[in-house]
Amino acid sequence: MDKKDEKRLKKALMDKALGYTTQEIIEEYGYTGEDFVLQKKKTSYKTYPPDLSAMQMLLGDVEEGDKLVELSNEELEAEKIRLIKLLKEKK
Repeated sequence: MDKKDEKRLKKALMDKALGYTTQEIIEEYGYTGEDFVLQKKKTSYKTYPPDLSAMQMLLGDVEEGDKLVELSNEELEAEKIRLIKLLKEKK
């Protein structure tokens, strides 16, 4: 999964956690003579409330970030080296 997909997933999770509103347009066409003509158009809005499980998932990500703050300088340096090795392996 690339960064673009990760951003899209993160945004979708954030929207679900905070709640969102969607717009739905229903168009009804009828056949008159030779063409189809728009007879009725209805626009409706649906509001989705905040989702607790999505909030918990986002808060879990924040808690993982907080763990890095608690690490000592030596542990942070070891983590940095480990991540650099991972990046070099992926290239």
